[in-house]
Amino acid sequence: MAEPSHRCDWARVDDPLMRSYHDHEWGRPLHGSQRLFAMLSLEIFQCGLSWQLILHRRQAFFKDFNNFDIQAVAAFDTDRIDRLMADPAIIRNRRKIEATVANAVVVTSQFPGEEFDRYCWSFTGGLTINHDYPDDPSIPRYDHLSAIVCKDMRDLGLRFLGPVTVHSFLQAAGMINDHQHDCFLNGCSRSPLNSPDLSI
Repeated sequence: MAEPSHRCDWARVDDPLMRSYHDHEWGRPLHGSQRLFAMLSLEIFQCGLSWQLILHRRQAFFKDFNNFDIQAVAAFDTDRIDRLMADPAIIRNRRKIEATVANAVVVTSQFPGEEFDRYCWSFTGGLTINHDYPDDPSIPRYDHLSAIVCKDMRDLGLRFLGPVTVHSFLQAAGMINDHQHDCFLNGCSRSPLNSPDLSI
């Protein structure tokens, strides 16, 4: 298969993993409460760091966090958190780890089954909002929608969330399509993503 001629600015890098993530995952409609919880958690770990760093550690995150099984993460105790803090393969930030565990508790208590999926997608009516920005600098770090979603999530008790992190989550999960104008994925009809090639 021929290499795409145009990608989003951020994916025009000499990193096959980043290019593959852009081409096959970013912006594709993501469904399933566990998968959405995993994506939200990884975006939290990205805060203040680069997505490239998180992507290269993603498999270690899935291993350490039981594939982000929400009920399993909600049961993590202090000893488990201490073991996570000792693993150099992930981001060893206690506040982010504790927030992920606390968020799992909130999701299990308030969104049983696939209710978290329905909750996340309710903000866009179950559809992808398509934007058409000319280049990466034109894409806002957050917008009115991400501010609304952030406030609602924080009101529910979800932690370590700001509008920028939530905006990144909405982009990654395909609730908004921010592939820039000259990207080969801009405005295209994309199939739902069932799994990021990880065992969930």
